[in-house]
Amino acid sequence: MSFQGESDLTAHKAHPSLLLLCFWITCIMGNQQGGLKREEVELLHKQTHFDQKELKAMYKQFKRETPTGTIGKVEFKEVMKQMGVSDGFLQDLIFGVFDDNKDGAINFQEFVCALSIMTRGGPDEKLGFAFSMYDLDGNGYITKPEMALIMESFYKLVGPLVTFSGKKYDSPAQLVDEFFDQMDINGDGKISFDEYKIGALKNPDIIQGLKLFS
Repeated sequence: MSFQGESDLTAHKAHPSLLLLCFWITCIMGNQQGGLKREEVELLHKQTHFDQKELKAMYKQFKRETPTGTIGKVEFKEVMKQMGVSDGFLQDLIFGVFDDNKDGAINFQEFVCALSIMTRGGPDEKLGFAFSMYDLDGNGYITKPEMALIMESFYKLVGPLVTFSGKKYDSPAQLVDEFFDQMDINGDGKISFDEYKIGALKNPDIIQGLKLFS
């Protein structure tokens, strides 16, 4: 879902993952020299939407900011806290989406692949990224308890939720119920990625959210 806070918050504020990415882009896009091996650059170029010059610049600054070569959970959560996202559940949730191999740290490949999807990815890529964030246990489905946990945390962050089209939800439960009414096509109480994709592409608020960083 895509929403804003009631008190004139921007769409970026309602999407802490995107907000965090903006911060990292600011830190990273500084130097135009590289440190990656040629074959590594070529592989990442194929895996992402960044050109080789951008990848080299990003890698050099990444290594400067993270001498160990990875972003640990403590560092990641501190950045989010500085950006106004202090809820530990949300911090862990977003860290988990970046930490693709679940080893407790974000390496350059994981970081740049996630950044590529969120800033330059197509609708399918962005929907997949969002779905993986909502699917807390990684079983391929979104359940009501999972969605409720996430929406309750967003509610604490931004207050009453308002979509881009202006529809207001006074409680997380109200939004979750409508989400499942729209997305759970076969009525089995859980949402597969195919159901999520079909429902999302019919929802103007989600479509608007996908355009934030296009």
